Amino acid sequence: MENRNNMEMFQDEGEELSLLDILIVLAEQKKFIACVTVLFAVAGLAYAFFFTEPEYKSEVQMMTVNSRIIGDGELSVYMPGNMVDAVVSSNSMRDALIAEFDLTNAAGRTVSKEAAMRELGKNVKVDAGRNGLITISVTSPSPERSMKMADFIYRRTDAALLAMGVTSTIETRDAFLAKTIKEKLDEISRNEASDEPNARLSSVLELYSVLSQYNENQRIKDKSPMVLQLVSPASLPDEKEPQGRGKIVVLAALLGFFCAVTAAFLRHFWQSPGDPETAEKKNYLRKLLGFKAKP
Repeated sequence: MENRNNMEMFQDEGEELSLLDILIVLAEQKKFIACVTVLFAVAGLAYAFFFTEPEYKSEVQMMTVNSRIIGDGELSVYMPGNMVDAVVSSNSMRDALIAEFDLTNAAGRTVSKEAAMRELGKNVKVDAGRNGLITISVTSPSPERSMKMADFIYRRTDAALLAMGVTSTIETRDAFLAKTIKEKLDEISRNEASDEPNARLSSVLELYSVLSQYNENQRIKDKSPMVLQLVSPASLPDEKEPQGRGKIVVLAALLGFFCAVTAAFLRHFWQSPGDPETAEKKNYLRKLLGFKAKP
């Protein structure tokens, strides 16, 4: 009830802050606003030049292809582009990058493994185009490290996708052939009791054919069918990536301007002539903030 009475005491319908009053306050405090804005802009400029590291980006481009092995049997493996993104973004890939390039001790400071993983999430990007071209980009403060990391990611991704494709295809065929072999053995056992040599010979030949295919599957496991076709290898970047320094300065100046305008109104209110009404408002503000009111 007391707070409501205090608020009603300070409300005056005949006295409102008009646009002209606002412009007058801004004009009176223009030097203060300009100084604060320039100070923030200079601080942003200093941060942009002295506290942002240059970064270099290296890219490697590839395409997924159908892989075939021609021999007694044929293997065909196809990998969609989204699987490349999944492998590159996996924890196992990030663990391998951290271990290979000692990313927990980068830039002369020690960071946690989780922090290194988050940094990799920001610096390693995969772009799968509609035309089948996949681009992996790596950003790092060192151009040599960017190139080596991009090449490492490509080689490890190729090996992982190859293992996934060959293993899944071979296991599917193995399961089918193992079932067929069992059926043929049962058929031969049944035909042994019959007096038809042609039926037994036919079953043996079919079993031999299935065993040959099964043996071919085991041979394929030792091969390396192509899953990814390298289009453009990782190269050493010779130009720095844009650091957005201009944006930093502009944002710092805007922040300084808004802070300066707010401070200008507070400053004007606090330095206004000490008429009874203003003094009473100041005392009420001090009371709300927990300070002692002036007599």
